[in-house]
This record gives sequence, C-alpha cells and structure tokens, in this order.
Amino acid sequence: MRALPASAALLSIAILAILGATFGFGTGALAKDKPLSWKPIEDALLRVNDSPPKEWGAYRTGKKNEPLVLQIGSRFLFIQTHDHQVFEIDPSKIGRKTEELLWSPADRPAKPLATSDWTVDDVGAAFVIKVKLDNENALVDLQLPHPPEVGNLPQQAPRQTRRRNYFVGER
Repeated sequence: MRALPASAALLSIAILAILGATFGFGTGALAKDKPLSWKPIEDALLRVNDSPPKEWGAYRTGKKNEPLVLQIGSRFLFIQTHDHQVFEIDPSKIGRKTEELLWSPADRPAKPLATSDWTVDDVGAAFVIKVKLDNENALVDLQLPHPPEVGNLPQQAPRQTRRRNYFVGER
C-alpha cells in the first residue's frame, strides 16, 4: 500500500475534524436531549431534619449512585455527589413511565443550590449522603443500600442421601 504525502494526510484529518464539528460526531449531541430513564432505589432511607418526609423517592439511571434524582413531595432535586452540587429540577420537565422518571440532565439549571456540610461515605451496608441546603436550613440525610452480591453467598450444603429413622426400635 502506498503512503499518502504529508499534506494529503493533514487535509484528510482537517476534513474529518470539520465534519465532526459540523455534525456532532462523537460529541453525543444527538443523545444529550434524549431523556434518561431513572429507576427507583428500593429500600432507601431519607430523613430531612431528622424526620422522614411523607412522600419521597430516590432514583438512579444504572447501578451506580452518581448522579441521583431525589423527589421530596412535588419537589425534585438532582444530586451530583462527586461535584458536591444539588440542582432543583423543574417538575414540568419530568415525565413518568410506571415507576420510572424520564428526565434529561441537559435540562438541569445552570446554577446549583447553596449547600454545605457534605458527607458522602460508604458505611458498609449503605452509601450515605448528607448535605445541608443552606437557603432552607434543611439537613438531607439519604442512605442507599448496597445491592446484595449474589456471587458471595455461601453454597448450599449437599442434601443427605440416606435418612435415618430414629423412631425404629433397637435391634
């Protein structure tokens, strides 16, 4: 196979870069507006100022706890624990599909809520997120259980093939 001259190679790279920038190849521009499916987290615990809210739900997109959507009553919060940011989501932009929420992170507001006193920790049986919402002076304490690791369960003991009858008289 014959090698291209250096100017032809640079020209082809430049054309690919222009096409990529024009049509958004590799940038995820087409997928950015598509709403994600947020599934509820079973057995999660939530306390706001040391008392449980009446209606609430915690949601995630996959198996990881980053990012999260937290519903407290009719209010929705988008939580990014890695960046220590909480955003309030407009409820009109959230769709529902049975138990799931449909929402795109591209619809989040530009400015996060004022927060402080972040604690993000793994305490063995649960993943704990504590954050203080400064404007409301509310301490949010969310505990997300770890999914059970089925691969680490003990093997069942083999069943006895022969049973003894202890009720038969001695011989």
